[in-house]
Amino acid sequence: MTKNAFIFSWDQEGIEAIIPITQYEHVEKQNLMRILSEKPTERNPLNGIIQHLLLRARFNPQRCYEIYAVDCSEDMDEKFWREQWAEYPQATADLIRERGHRLFSDRRTKKALIT
Repeated sequence: MTKNAFIFSWDQEGIEAIIPITQYEHVEKQNLMRILSEKPTERNPLNGIIQHLLLRARFNPQRCYEIYAVDCSEDMDEKFWREQWAEYPQATADLIRERGHRLFSDRRTKKALIT
């Protein structure tokens, strides 16, 4: 169980998406109960969100997308994270890379050389 989880998607231009995902955990529990009672399951909306982000990242390699999931304390809401990205974009990206779970990364680690 997560306390306060988010998915972050950013590229070389900056943050693109901050998605709170803790709210979708109950869907998996409900589906388990439906399976046990032989009822049809429902689709978890989180799967579609992640697939959309991954598809966008894979088909735009020139933008060097990174997608991470992070579970954080409850006082770190979406407003907090938007302020962090606005004030300290590089430090925030480094923190998320260090503490988060990488879902996708096309991070450019070397600068292009012009000869």
